Amino acid sequence: MKKKAERKISIKISAEERRTPGNPVAQNPLLRKGGAHVRAKSAERFDGKQQTRKAAREWECSRGAV
Repeated sequence: MKKKAERKISIKISAEERRTPGNPVAQNPLLRKGGAHVRAKSAERFDGKQQTRKAAREWECSRGAV
């Protein structure tokens, strides 16, 4: 294994990024991971279960009234 002084880190930057001057922190690749906030899959599953239970309750009530 190379010594710490011999290791080099290389970062490839596209041509677009080189042309745009500005805040270097805003161009950090780690900051690009953000995006729109969406509901978690577990929340969507739970919502589906709730809707199924509600439909079952309504079906039961409609059958008893007949």
